[in-house]
Amino acid sequence: MINLLPPQEKEELLLEKSKKLAIIIGSMILISLCCLVLVLISLKFYILKEVFYQKTILSNIEKQYQTPDSMQVKGILQKYNKTFASIDNFYKTEIYFSDILKIILEVQRPQDLYFTNIVMEKSKDKENRVKVGISGVSNTRDDLLVFKDNINGNKKIENVYFPPDSWIKQKDINFSLTFEINIP
Repeated sequence: MINLLPPQEKEELLLEKSKKLAIIIGSMILISLCCLVLVLISLKFYILKEVFYQKTILSNIEKQYQTPDSMQVKGILQKYNKTFASIDNFYKTEIYFSDILKIILEVQRPQDLYFTNIVMEKSKDKENRVKVGISGVSNTRDDLLVFKDNINGNKKIENVYFPPDSWIKQKDINFSLTFEINIP
């Protein structure tokens, strides 16, 4: 088919067609936005209704559990919770002296070296540190030197101190030493 319309009318028809298309697209967008607003408003009212319902249930339950018996049980439970918290704190900060004794006994001793006394005390200056004092008997000074080297080689033991009087005798030595152990 041949279009015999002049170019000006062709432009007007095209412009009119574009206007109709813009009106249709604009109205579709406007209708979609209106539908979205309506859905959101209905959702808002639904949520408000649910919140009110849940608050009502909560207030009923709170009234139910405000009886003197339930308040007494609540007090008892709070008292036990405080007790358990303090017990838990005690066990977390407790140092097990058996672990310290295990570290001491892991240090190799010569066969003729014996402990006569072991004193362990938790350090007041630093947490997780224990001061240890050991006294004992060694048959020879060489055995005591071997023990000193072994105890200095242990990485968990620090600040080892042998008093000078432990090194005076050659045989049948009564020795004492002090050191500190870091507990992880």
